Amino acid sequence: MRPIKTLPKGRDDLFIEPDRLTPQIQITLDHNRDRFAKHFNYADQYGAGDPNTYDFKGDYNCGRCNQEQNGDCLLIKKNKLNLKAGSCRQWESIREGDPEMFLQREGPVPGSYGVAKNGKGFGCHRCPYSKPAKNRDDRGRARWCGLGGFHQTPTACCELNGADTF
Repeated sequence: MRPIKTLPKGRDDLFIEPDRLTPQIQITLDHNRDRFAKHFNYADQYGAGDPNTYDFKGDYNCGRCNQEQNGDCLLIKKNKLNLKAGSCRQWESIREGDPEMFLQREGPVPGSYGVAKNGKGFGCHRCPYSKPAKNRDDRGRARWCGLGGFHQTPTACCELNGADTF
């Protein structure tokens, strides 16, 4: 059995940010971020995750998604999108010249479609698992993700973002 290396957790079951960053701790935190990028669609402006799933505004709503067209989603079957507060784990940034296709193959449950109760969308700056960090990492990320155990930026996001939804 391979040993599991992890950070300590608090009473809230969230990972506790280390008091100081050593090169070895930084490697561990980078691996944690990479895991979230791979398994939970985390992306940020420094290249973590798929750059096509990063929103420089940090809103991650249907109105800012490349799959939205005329109020409908090209990817998932959904009767009505909420362009301001709706989103799903398939969110994709708008890119000029990026052709899309009408698929509507995936239903709302696998797409994890939800509407944020805040009326604004999703993102680390609205996430209950995110807080100001004690330290900045080597890229200047100044927030701490207690759920994943790594430094993040306010405009990043993952599919486990913790936003209350309808």
